[in-house]
Amino acid sequence: MRVWTTAAAFAAAACMAAAAVAADSGQVPYPTGYRHWFVDHSTVMLPGHTPEREVGIAQVYANAAALRGLKSGKYADGSVFVIDRFEIAEGDNKILSQGKRKALVVMERDHRRTETGGWAFEAFVGGDPKQRVVTDGGKACFTCHAPLADNHYLFTHYHP
Repeated sequence: MRVWTTAAAFAAAACMAAAAVAADSGQVPYPTGYRHWFVDHSTVMLPGHTPEREVGIAQVYANAAALRGLKSGKYADGSVFVIDRFEIAEGDNKILSQGKRKALVVMERDHRRTETGGWAFEAFVGGDPKQRVVTDGGKACFTCHAPLADNHYLFTHYHP
């Protein structure tokens, strides 16, 4: 039991250290434990959707701060949304289900990021924390979010 407790404490410390390094570097940290957050909603984007790279199943998660923001309309720094994107797998009997993970997309509230509406953006290829996508500070991501200023640049709203 003591070995497991020590191992768990070490793993938690390593995760916190990695998050601190990411924060110090200006990078959005990998969202460890996001599957335990509030599930805001799921969406299926079918072929013909633009941008085409988003075709698939998307599951949207919100951390506690983002959930408070969804309810109040005020997002504190540290509010995080995660979009877990999957391919669509077509099975027998006309069943569609979640296929291979395409990307893990993260939006984190940071009021200092004025060029991107106060949000930081990142995506991880296949959910791999070592394969970051965003190279322009989130400016390309923000081009799609910019028209949504009246909803804090979010495509989502509270789904109780």
